Amino acid sequence: MDDTVRVRRGETAEIGTVEGSLIVGEGSELKPGAAGAILVKGEVEFEGSCEVLSRLEAKNMRGERGRIHIHGDLAVQDSIDLEDVELTVDGGLKADDIDVGRSLSVKRELSCKGLNVGGRLDIEGNLDGGEIRVGGIASVEGDLKAKELRVGGNVDAKGSVDLDRLEVGGVARVGGGRIDEISVGGIFESRGKLTFKEIDVGGNVRIAASGEGGDISIGGKLDVDGPLGFEELDVGGAVSVKGSVKGTKVDVGGKIEVSDSATIEGGLDVGGMANIGGELRAREIDVGGRLQAKTCSADEIEVGGEVKTEGGTKAKKFEIGRGGRVKGPLVAERVEVGEGASAEDIYANSLEMDGNATAHNVYAKKIHLGPGCRISGETVYTEEFESSEGVRLGSEPKKAEKLPQPPI
Repeated sequence: MDDTVRVRRGETAEIGTVEGSLIVGEGSELKPGAAGAILVKGEVEFEGSCEVLSRLEAKNMRGERGRIHIHGDLAVQDSIDLEDVELTVDGGLKADDIDVGRSLSVKRELSCKGLNVGGRLDIEGNLDGGEIRVGGIASVEGDLKAKELRVGGNVDAKGSVDLDRLEVGGVARVGGGRIDEISVGGIFESRGKLTFKEIDVGGNVRIAASGEGGDISIGGKLDVDGPLGFEELDVGGAVSVKGSVKGTKVDVGGKIEVSDSATIEGGLDVGGMANIGGELRAREIDVGGRLQAKTCSADEIEVGGEVKTEGGTKAKKFEIGRGGRVKGPLVAERVEVGEGASAEDIYANSLEMDGNATAHNVYAKKIHLGPGCRISGETVYTEEFESSEGVRLGSEPKKAEKLPQPPI
């Protein structure tokens, strides 16, 4: 016995419970029976556009073209396969696997194991899925939880997200939450606190709260409105953090600005400027332009332009480039001052000043001054003092048994 029910093209039909399959002609309209819902125990096949004026339940659902509008909830036990279809659901949607060729719009929540939309996805409630793929644009008003979300164009998830992986070709905006792996071709923005394992973005990244996670690789610039913790940070342009920074390694092509302290276990390498509002600690510091911090300490520090601190700079080895300037006390085992560079007070085991370099007070075990160097204040040493022609000193060099205690 064939339990299939057929609705003719353009027909308005009242459907209650269908024991078998339901075939719906193009341009038809389905009304519910006495129970107020349509229940199909088999498969629903849409031959074109259709209006379903109630909740619809089925084992499977498929169609090839047109617009299908469900005026209520849609619950499918297994799969939805709609090739060239725009599907609109006024209620919630639940199915194992969903494949919609053109667009999917759900007014409430969507729950599935797998979702594939060729064009646009709009969810006004929460989205709970496994692997989600959208060819064009995705918008989720509520919370989003999935194993993987891949979007060819742009995605905007306004609520909290819980994702293993996010892959977006254009722009991605989320409300905050957890994303283990983030890969975005253009711009990524988190409106709330974000935890992550890896961020890889071709353009710019903004986190409107704190961020905590693993490696960060950004082609453009990074803005964080709170503390930032990470493993390795690699940014081609600029970094701005309104809070403290803690990580293993930093490589910034342009400039980095941190309103609070910065602690880097490995190296800090900045092509342009580094401006740290609090204390800066790192193993190695290499800044091409200007370095500013309340205090600065590292094993090795090399700066091309200017170093400015309130409390001073401390290192095992310190080097300022040609024509550079050091403002604030400088304490290091070995200090190299480039040609024409200037410093204030220097405390060192070994000091080498190239030609025409200047300093205020110098306290070192060994001092070597190149041609034309000038020290305007005291020159005190304990082991060795050598100077070239044209050196000018504010007072006679003094050999002492012990050097003054450095300020830091």
